[in-house]
Amino acid sequence: MGSPDQSGAGVVWARVEEGFHVGSRTGVFLGYIDRQPDGAFLAHDGTSRVVGRFEALTEAMAAVTNGQPPLDGPITLAQVRVPAPRASDDGSAVA
Repeated sequence: MGSPDQSGAGVVWARVEEGFHVGSRTGVFLGYIDRQPDGAFLAHDGTSRVVGRFEALTEAMAAVTNGQPPLDGPITLAQVRVPAPRASDDGSAVA
């Protein structure tokens, strides 16, 4: 078993579809890898910036994994609800 501070520790890679892989560490998105028509793997970081182009999937995974600090804060998503405008008696919208 590896040490928790070892490079790649806690990283999970999921194959979303053929040729497309997504990486995360403890629930934090690290990036993704997209296989190109010529067979090469284009690796992207968590902000969709290209990390590099690689011949092997494992090389692309290592580049995405090692390009991220191990203790990134989690990304929090929140849904913001905006009330729909109400109609007045004359049919116009009321804020």
